[in-house]
Amino acid sequence: MVTSRTSKGAVTRHGFTLIELLVVIAIIAVLVGLLVPAVQKVRDAANRMSCSNNLKQIGLALHNHHDSKGTFPPGGMQTGANGTPCYTNWAIELLAFIEQDGLYKLYDQKVFNEHANNRVVNQSRVKTYECASDSLAGKLERPASGQRTYDYMHGSYRGVSGRSGAIGRAFWDTFESQFWPPAYRMDPAWRGLLHGTAAPYNGIAQQNGLGQFGATVAQMGGPETISSVTDGTSNTLAVGECTFINTTNRATFWSYTYASYNQSSVTPESRILTNDYAKCARAPGQGGDNPCKRAFGSNHANGSNFSMADGSVRFVNNAVNIIMLSGMATISGGEVTNID
Repeated sequence: MVTSRTSKGAVTRHGFTLIELLVVIAIIAVLVGLLVPAVQKVRDAANRMSCSNNLKQIGLALHNHHDSKGTFPPGGMQTGANGTPCYTNWAIELLAFIEQDGLYKLYDQKVFNEHANNRVVNQSRVKTYECASDSLAGKLERPASGQRTYDYMHGSYRGVSGRSGAIGRAFWDTFESQFWPPAYRMDPAWRGLLHGTAAPYNGIAQQNGLGQFGATVAQMGGPETISSVTDGTSNTLAVGECTFINTTNRATFWSYTYASYNQSSVTPESRILTNDYAKCARAPGQGGDNPCKRAFGSNHANGSNFSMADGSVRFVNNAVNIIMLSGMATISGGEVTNID
């Protein structure tokens, strides 16, 4: 600010000069430029911690379910070859163990997941299933495929159904025996903690429908127990984050049992660790975009949170050794894994 004195000694104030104003504006701009990234980092750290807490609750609920019913919940109950209606899934079965017992009682186990009786549950928000950084949280949308007749509520977490390979088309979330060479039989060494099932559960009978090549759905088996996790519970993935910034009708729908919308697999291709479905689909790899439908990814910087079979939570960097991670997706594959 410029000041001067009159001939009588009085002080006259003339305000800031243009140069002074420009300097102040430049300083403010620099400070804002420094502050915004710092605020963003703090926000991301808070969201990541909140997300980790959700997965901690989910991990605890898995073990409470096991203590109560003798097994972990089914990843998703199938009724036949891929494309047929389904019943309940792991996220629905955990509702009673995450203080959502009222919502759980509304779910009609006697009808298919897609039935109108289950619309209220399928369109409900469950905060424990929503990551704070997930831009799809609270959004209703029609899934891209399956026996859907109305919109479902998005979620942020998927059960780990196992690993994949075999031309990128053999997965444990649904029954497609034709993609399991050479005998059209699913490899049990590739199954994960929360894989698709066909055995009795909650009064639902064993499913024995035939696949395209005559293989029975029953080979999917039933829910797993802790004793089934011979690879070690601290080394086995249970639930991980999955959201997409595009092609959102392929993202996670927490209560939608059909195929890949509620479960994901670890295909040993690094492209599947992403929140960008379109980028994954464009990248070279086996099976086209089918592994991308079973991706794991978040809006956190550089990686995603996973709940382990022992209830602990780990942050997995997108640059992880994908071969090692695929080994951690199985419960009894016998792989040597160490991603630390």
